[in-house]
This record gives sequence, structure tokens and C-alpha cells, in this order.
Amino acid sequence: MSSDTLSLIVDFFFAAAGVALVVARLWRHPRPSAAESAPPATRVELLFTVAGLVTAAVGPNVLVVALTPGMPEMPFWTRYVLLPSIGLLAAVWAVAALGGYARTTNRIWVGLWAGAAATGVLDAFRLTGFHLGLMPGNMPRMFGVLILDRMALGPKLGSDILGYLYHYCVGACFGLAFTLLMGRFRWWGALIWGLIIEIGMMTTPPMVVAMDTGYFGAKFGPGLFATSFTAHVAFGITLGLLVERYVRHDGTLLRLLKDCSQRFERAAVPDSWRQVR
Repeated sequence: MSSDTLSLIVDFFFAAAGVALVVARLWRHPRPSAAESAPPATRVELLFTVAGLVTAAVGPNVLVVALTPGMPEMPFWTRYVLLPSIGLLAAVWAVAALGGYARTTNRIWVGLWAGAAATGVLDAFRLTGFHLGLMPGNMPRMFGVLILDRMALGPKLGSDILGYLYHYCVGACFGLAFTLLMGRFRWWGALIWGLIIEIGMMTTPPMVVAMDTGYFGAKFGPGLFATSFTAHVAFGITLGLLVERYVRHDGTLLRLLKDCSQRFERAAVPDSWRQVR
């Protein structure tokens, strides 16, 4: 079997798996249910949320940093930053689950799987554009050769699979960031988030430098931007539809900060002072 055929199989497998998960989850809950009552906010939960956001930021940004001139290459960032961040997130989720922090564990879990599943929908549009010649390359294949440091040797099946795992890890990180920042939110909030991601993609080194497309695909033609824009709109809408069905509690990170602050202030004021007031 040729390498091109194997690459197509890998492309189809990951995209189909993501789309199938989206369809199954939306079929299970065709309409959003009422939100559950939020548990009392604590500083420990806030700490878990911040640690999760740090992890969510690492996944997409290690590639951006690795492709910045003068910085170490992707194998360094994968070994010493990306993998430890995944371990940190797993530890945060496990400790939060053992401690009964239902809001935190729900947001972490839903953010991860919903972001990864929505990436499958994104890929349905991205791969269509790529095979129509509207994109300069298959980005997950590039990710794989960067991680394994085999740019001179080119992709192989193992690097393709690794590149797709990283690609879907990035999508999961974007989903995680949204659920930790926004909680249970309407679908259009994630659509805006998808557009923010699109702007970041079209103005950072992976596309501008590694793919040599210029800002917003100016060097390659309007088909690139049209494909990428449509794919990220689809990603945002899909993520939003899943989040408003599976994240259980309302409330953004700002609300969590406010609630923690109010509880801290009440705890700091003795009961006798409150009676005097």
C-alpha cells in the first residue's frame, strides 16, 4: 500500500471518528437541558481552573514558539513542555475528581472531548479544501515531521498518526480553554471563539512561516482563507452545540473569581462585626 493511500486512510479515520462522536452526542441530547445548581466556589477550584487553563495554552502555543526563529525546535517543546502539561492536566482532573469538585471535572472532561470531536468536523472542511488544491499542505502531516524532527526525510505512517494526535490535542485544548473560561454557554459564544482561533491561525508562524502563506493566506490565494474560515466556523458552532448540552453548570471564570472573592471577604469579617453593621 502506497504512502499516499495510507495518508488518506489516516485522514479519513480521524475526521470520521470526530464527526461520528459529534453525531452520537447530539443524537443523545438533541436539546440542551436545564443547568444544574452551581456548587459553592472555592479557591481550590479556582486553582484547578487556572492550572487547566495553563495546560490548554501549552498545546497550541508550543508549535508557535517552536517555529519562531531562534527558539528550540518542536522535539524539545514536546518532550519538556507538552508532555508534562498533559501529565499536569491528568493530575488536576484526578485530584479534582477525588475531591468531589464536580464543576471542575465536568468542564475539563467536556472541554477535552468536545474540542477533539469538533476538530473532526473542522477536518471535514479542511481536507475537502486541501484535496481541491485550496490549501498548500496537510498540516497534521507537517506537525508529525516537526515533532519527530524528520523534515529532511519526509512523513511516514508513524509521523502522520503522531501529527494527527497533536492536531486533535490542540483542538481539545481549545475546547478545554472555552469550557474553563465560559462554562455552560450558548453556541454562539463558541462560534466567536472559533473566529478568534481563525485569526490566530492566520497570523502566527505555523501558517505564515512554515506554510509560507503570508497573513490570512495572502500569498496563496483566497481559497485558503475561505477554507480555513469555514472550517473554524464549523468548529466553533459544533463546539458550542456540545458545550451547551454537556457542561452542567452556568457561570464564567469571572463569576468564579467574584464568588471566591465574596466568600473570602465574608470569612474575613467576624460575625460580631456583621451584627454591628
